[in-house]
Amino acid sequence: MRSEDPADRHRFRHDSAPIEVWRELITKHSFANEWVALNKTSPVEILREIASDSRAVVRSTVAMTRRITEDIQEMLARDPDSSVRNTLANNSKATDRILAILAQDSESFVRETAHRRIRQRQAESDQGG
Repeated sequence: MRSEDPADRHRFRHDSAPIEVWRELITKHSFANEWVALNKTSPVEILREIASDSRAVVRSTVAMTRRITEDIQEMLARDPDSSVRNTLANNSKATDRILAILAQDSESFVRETAHRRIRQRQAESDQGG
């Protein structure tokens, strides 16, 4: 998205569309996949499709999306790009199972992020929240 107009930015982040429009957008205009992932109304099935985009920036954007399902999280937890895996580890909605996978990652910074998130959850749980 190139517009600096706050109204345009808001529309792009919040406007919804029928599934056919989303599918056409990611098929014919894949350069927009990062923005599709940022849209708060894009369907989870569209996020699942773009989670395998060839560009790590798109996969990272999907990984930070709080509403992705555990199957999408699992796909991203095994992503070849460590920055994508680290972004997922920072996602507050990453499941305990996914954090356990990331806690065994080959990259130390991903493992450290996952362990930090696990400790945060345990502390929140201990405090009753």
